[in-house]
Amino acid sequence: MNEEAFLEAAESGDLDTIIGLINDGVDVNSKDIHSRTALLKAAKHGHYDVVEFLTKHGAEVDHRDNRGTSPLYWASANGHFKIVQFLIEHQSDVDVHDDRGWSAKDQAVTHHYNNVVELLDAAGAH
Repeated sequence: MNEEAFLEAAESGDLDTIIGLINDGVDVNSKDIHSRTALLKAAKHGHYDVVEFLTKHGAEVDHRDNRGTSPLYWASANGHFKIVQFLIEHQSDVDVHDDRGWSAKDQAVTHHYNNVVELLDAAGAH
């Protein structure tokens, strides 16, 4: 029950709820039925403060869901420059590919997030 509330709070950007649930002992790397973590959900939806908090509390930056996507993949796909930059600085794998063979860089290129593409290129993405 608390894990579900935790994941929903990450998706909606509710940092206060996340802090409370972490303090209550919720696992920072809790997953939903698709193996999506709070960090992945926060990165996907552009909640930088949540991404930063979760990472500082031990969230796995390279955890992959059941489709092979990661927080960096979704931040790139949605043009969240600051989150992509943060995840790269925290050693996230810039060559992540989903189960269809699409990379984080492919997503950024497709959606014309040129600043994200430049970040990924500078970090060595292929």
